[in-house]
Amino acid sequence: MKKCSFTEARFLLSTLDEIPPFYDKDKKIFPEVALVGRSNVGKSSLINHLLHRKKLAKVSAKPGKTQTINYFNVDNQLIVVDLPGYGYASRSQEMQLLWSASIDKYFQKRSSLSMIILLIDSRREPTEEDKAIVQWAQHHKKPLLLIFTKSDTLGERERKSNLEKALHLLPVEHTLSYSIKDPRSRQNLITTINKLLHGLAQ
Repeated sequence: MKKCSFTEARFLLSTLDEIPPFYDKDKKIFPEVALVGRSNVGKSSLINHLLHRKKLAKVSAKPGKTQTINYFNVDNQLIVVDLPGYGYASRSQEMQLLWSASIDKYFQKRSSLSMIILLIDSRREPTEEDKAIVQWAQHHKKPLLLIFTKSDTLGERERKSNLEKALHLLPVEHTLSYSIKDPRSRQNLITTINKLLHGLAQ
């Protein structure tokens, strides 16, 4: 695939059911970039910022807003996948188990999954779920990008200290700090996504 400019984006569907991959006009499967993270990590805000659409992904002050797997077509070149946030205790145990099973099924069976973006709140320590996702990606040799969100809420010293602690627990190669208030964050993420996807294709 050629480099994606992230110029146009449109919502495709929301579901927890298993669905077939998406194909382009030449019957080739679109690669999928899946975003995952703890509830209230800022995933919907980042998706809207990345895709340059204010309300494409629903944003809420209440954690657990994303209850389904949401698919977005970007430039008719790739699919951005918004997975349900995990770790929100106020949801019923049944709903938490359903989300967990849906995420697991997506990771295990989605042949078009080409890259995982794991979001971590810069102010908090990684969770066991975060560690499990990193381990799964490394075991299955899936490109993984670790993004530290809400980086603008911390001073430079505290931010650096928190990132070092997180990387000690989550030893990954590719990382970014992201703030929707910093326009450079979007371009840095676009560049990194293209780099990792093209590295996979080579």
